[in-house]
Amino acid sequence: MAIHIQQKRSTASGRCHGKPISEKGRPSVKLEDLPEDVLCIIVSKLPLKEVSRTSVLSSSWRYIWSICRSKLSFSGFCGFYDDPHEREQYSQKFAEKVNAVLRKYDGKLIEEFDVKIEFDAVLSDHLNNWLTFAMLSRTKNLAFDLEPATSYSWGDCHTFPFHLLDRESISRLQRIQLSFLSFKPPPDFRGFPNLRKLDLNLVHLNREDLEVMLHGCHNLEWLSLVRCYLNGKLELCNPLSRLAHLAVIQCGATMVEIHVPKLANFKYHGDFVSIAINPTSKLENAYIWFFKATFEDALSALLNGIPSIQNLTLHIYWLRIEVPNVVSSLMRAAPFLQKLEVHFGGNDKIWFADQGPGMPQLTRCEYSCLKNVHITGYKGARCQIEFLLHIVENAPTLEALTVDTTQVLYEDYYGARIGSKFSECVAVVARDFLRRKLPTKVKLHVM
Repeated sequence: MAIHIQQKRSTASGRCHGKPISEKGRPSVKLEDLPEDVLCIIVSKLPLKEVSRTSVLSSSWRYIWSICRSKLSFSGFCGFYDDPHEREQYSQKFAEKVNAVLRKYDGKLIEEFDVKIEFDAVLSDHLNNWLTFAMLSRTKNLAFDLEPATSYSWGDCHTFPFHLLDRESISRLQRIQLSFLSFKPPPDFRGFPNLRKLDLNLVHLNREDLEVMLHGCHNLEWLSLVRCYLNGKLELCNPLSRLAHLAVIQCGATMVEIHVPKLANFKYHGDFVSIAINPTSKLENAYIWFFKATFEDALSALLNGIPSIQNLTLHIYWLRIEVPNVVSSLMRAAPFLQKLEVHFGGNDKIWFADQGPGMPQLTRCEYSCLKNVHITGYKGARCQIEFLLHIVENAPTLEALTVDTTQVLYEDYYGARIGSKFSECVAVVARDFLRRKLPTKVKLHVM
């Protein structure tokens, strides 16, 4: 169990009872006579253990550590308790220690309030009380980073208490991080007008809840959705006019549409879905991870309208013949692409089975801005060879090409490492093949 208290300089300008400093001789002022904001600076330089020891210096120092603005961070871990009763006892002791600290901070300004603990039902009332404390302390950054037990259902998670938020606290919040919570905002909820960062991990909400949540978040710049099983279409549009960073990880989205003007960074991890991004966006960096994707239909709509993208990382797991057309389609949609990373997954049997006839001919398309290409999981499959050849022949400004045959990106369900067989032979063949095709100016690195 850990409790961290980070002191910050107070903005208070009031002075303690200072004593004059004579022009002759040594100063008569003592440490405790210094202004409150100066004392806060001194205390902020000390480790937490030393800060607590200052309370014994004198009666005036007893509570000096609680005067300054602070970040309160509480963390605990009860995973080593298999017995439910022991886990409950640990959670109760954790709550008691948190409450003891909060009593010392009653009425103080707390800008950041973080709690990280495995969730137990005994914590429900405490979590609500801690939220009330944070709101009364005028908290701007709030994190309830809860973790489920070894097995869980949504009925076991904590329900976020929207009813404890008033208009002032809603307007004050700038960062929210929530994990393993049920999120059901009331229909009349109007969003967080000054929220800049929202991080939701394993939060139970649907598409309608998310829309209500984001309504009125005019200043949101950073949004991360991880294992928030929407099981439907994800559409982001105004009022998210300042959204610059978006991550959608294993959310069960059936389609992604993004109509925000300032999106610069986008990360997607999950099954293949159609992804449409406003062509007027400022998107520069994209990270796409497709699992067990099938591309029977044309891929012209995939990442449609991203002409400004410069850096693309594409993870492809268990794909074979379709891979070259997938990547070339993506690249044609991004004419200003400068750096491309492609990470292939799957075992050797899958890749070497893909050696037969029928490889579709790739359309010739010049990638005039492409300078750096990095390939991992290369196994010498025909589709991979065709893709590399396609890059070499269509990227006149290419400066560096890295082909990694050794890197293991995935493990199977039994923990066996995948992708190391034949690496040495494959590397030799790839090196000889590419040296004959590449201009001498291109730096080639084959591992």
